[in-house]
Amino acid sequence: MRKKIVMYFHRRPLSSDPFQKLGIKRSVYHSFFKKGTGLGFDMYVANGKENYEPPLTFKDAYLYTGNFFELQKGIIEADAVFDRSGGISFPPVEIGQKTLNSSEFKHLCHDKNLMGIRLGRFMPRSFVIKNQEELLSQLKSLEGAPLAVLKPAKGMQGKGILIDKPENLAHVVLEEKSEYVLQEFVDTSQGIPGITEGYHDLRIVVVNGKITLAHVRTPKEGSLLANVALGGSIEEVPLEKIPSFILSCVQEIQAVIDEEFDFPLYSIDFGIQAGSQPFVFELNDQIGFPSEKMNSSELFIENTLEALAKRASR
Repeated sequence: MRKKIVMYFHRRPLSSDPFQKLGIKRSVYHSFFKKGTGLGFDMYVANGKENYEPPLTFKDAYLYTGNFFELQKGIIEADAVFDRSGGISFPPVEIGQKTLNSSEFKHLCHDKNLMGIRLGRFMPRSFVIKNQEELLSQLKSLEGAPLAVLKPAKGMQGKGILIDKPENLAHVVLEEKSEYVLQEFVDTSQGIPGITEGYHDLRIVVVNGKITLAHVRTPKEGSLLANVALGGSIEEVPLEKIPSFILSCVQEIQAVIDEEFDFPLYSIDFGIQAGSQPFVFELNDQIGFPSEKMNSSELFIENTLEALAKRASR
């Protein structure tokens, strides 16, 4: 019997082509489903909390048929799930071995203070901030620094990040019952040799224990934040051009992450200081598909399907 792989969203409008509005990423999604079908899997898209029942049952999913997706009324039992839901409400802990990624790993990626516990030696000097008093106290540790970074411990897409002089951050009013991270500023202005010349954010994507994709993001003029959602630009980095000192750091991080969290799909965001000193900004568990223009898009598809095939065989 053919194994069933489900790509699960919380809120994607489903139709015969649920990816029709994704522009240059549409063809990569279709290639993913086509290659999965060619490997002998029935490939589905499922949508909505109301259509999911634990542990692995989905209602009214759409089956990929070669060019489009056909609604399959009723329920199916998935053998593996590619979680695209965002947030941390899915998956349940008990189906972690069947999902890419597990609940435990998603919780790690959604809390920068937990990341600091696991990966602190790779990150800029950081402080957990829970209230106004802690902010003022820890800012004293950064006196004399030209800039510091204050960000929500559970923020995403660069939202809420403040980069300013420590004395100016002392006037920030924190939200009650929220945690923050205060960090030393990583000066990336000298770029990365052979990749970029100025301020940047280098993303390395790992899946199934393999470096699969890399791109560099640069901030818009007048900004220090490289997030694309905030106006930054993005350019693919050929894997063979990643400097060896960054590859060594990635391998050390993989030794912390891959075995413990079942070889997940994740990215490591780096800033390179003085052109050769890597610092980890954060991990991300929800990785956007590459565009068809990226040379590593096929490698991304292959490694992701390999990870799902392992889960389906359990």
